[in-house]
Amino acid sequence: MDMAMSNVKERFKVTLGDEVIVKPCRDTTRNVLELSGIDRISPAIFCTLFFYRASKSESTVEEHREKLQESLEKVLVSWYSAAGRLRLNGASGKLEIDCNGEGVTMRAATTDAKLEDLGNLHEHNDFCNKLVHQISDNEDLSQSPLVAVQVTRFACGGYCVGFGFNHALFDGFGAFSFLASWAQICCGKDVSELIEPNHCRGTLMKTLASSDSGAAAGSIYSQTHVSTIRDLCLVPMKMTAPDDSSWGSSLSQITGPNSDDGTQFVTLCLKREIIKDMKRTAVESGALSVCSTFDVLSARVWKARVRAFKLHPTTSICLQFPVNARNRTNPALGENFTGNAFVLASIMCTVTELVEEPLEHTIARIQSAKRSISDEYVKAYLGALECREKFLPSMRELTIVSDWTKFCFHEIDFGEGRPAAVSPVSTTVPEVAYLMPDLGEEGGMLVRLGIEGQYLQEFINNLYGNR
Repeated sequence: MDMAMSNVKERFKVTLGDEVIVKPCRDTTRNVLELSGIDRISPAIFCTLFFYRASKSESTVEEHREKLQESLEKVLVSWYSAAGRLRLNGASGKLEIDCNGEGVTMRAATTDAKLEDLGNLHEHNDFCNKLVHQISDNEDLSQSPLVAVQVTRFACGGYCVGFGFNHALFDGFGAFSFLASWAQICCGKDVSELIEPNHCRGTLMKTLASSDSGAAAGSIYSQTHVSTIRDLCLVPMKMTAPDDSSWGSSLSQITGPNSDDGTQFVTLCLKREIIKDMKRTAVESGALSVCSTFDVLSARVWKARVRAFKLHPTTSICLQFPVNARNRTNPALGENFTGNAFVLASIMCTVTELVEEPLEHTIARIQSAKRSISDEYVKAYLGALECREKFLPSMRELTIVSDWTKFCFHEIDFGEGRPAAVSPVSTTVPEVAYLMPDLGEEGGMLVRLGIEGQYLQEFINNLYGNR
């Protein structure tokens, strides 16, 4: 990040309007959603920014804000879980969602900055932290909204929608579906024309109940029947919460957009021609019949990151990536399922094995891991997550890659045009690498991750290099 971008936060200010509680426009049935182990992995707020350039719309700023709020009130009728609150079940000791209709928070804001002052909109800078609605740290999770929105108007006429959601409520697919529904209503589509969302975790909970995967085991380390968990047994771990009741205090210590360990956020661009060449080279090796964009980029990110850290050659390392399990369970959850339905595919090897093997062999490992996600795998994975302790692994030995390549961000149009850029802001684990479409470069991709500054240049050299 150059010096001009590093002081954007100091050069420009954001003026916040009053916080508004947005509730469903009509009463919804109050019920309680039991959460799966996947939902309860980390009930932290995840924030993403959607940037929009000035449009030729005749609507005033206030009229557009009112349209956003009114359409949000409408979408919350079918997406009623988003208007609820987390609570702890006294009998089970597990988190659940009380669908009480208390609403989501929304705030309008203005800034004297222009979009061009931010440089590349997909790049992180500290000013971006002003564009999300900061929910105050509260150890009582039942007092915090599950969704928070901030709409910031820029001096140039463009605007930004800062969308924050509790990860116990949605996974990425669920959050994208919520945003798409909100945007479609904002553009005039009738609620009856939208796909009815399914918030019930019943199918997942029945899957767990029918499993003999050892859910009652007391520690994650004893869950060696699941490759994802078994592989992490060889990676240093630290406890973040002894049980669900401790998440409030634990999250206040491990979340937030800023890092004290020198972590820098970087977004690297790869043009379509470069990606096509990477995939073609991998297939022409003869070891693969097909190769997706995700396959080749996740393999290169893993190799580049491990090389940058210069870990001992015999060190055990692990690559993990979420796989959408909506259609991998029996019965299938369905594409309209809104809860967390990702399971982590896992690959384990030593540093020497990874850095010395050809890229196409690493890609083959990734493809094999994806194929392994079956109904039985999901059952075993769910059981392994039912232990009480909550852990975070060492992010040196473990690389996590999140696939955003399939999200159709152009559909998130709130009536004034498609987004010019999309950028994640704060996550529980900033070192996660996100693979995203480059909205400013047709067919291009972005690699966004956090990495300690001392390793950054070496990572970049390895990612773009020929090895």
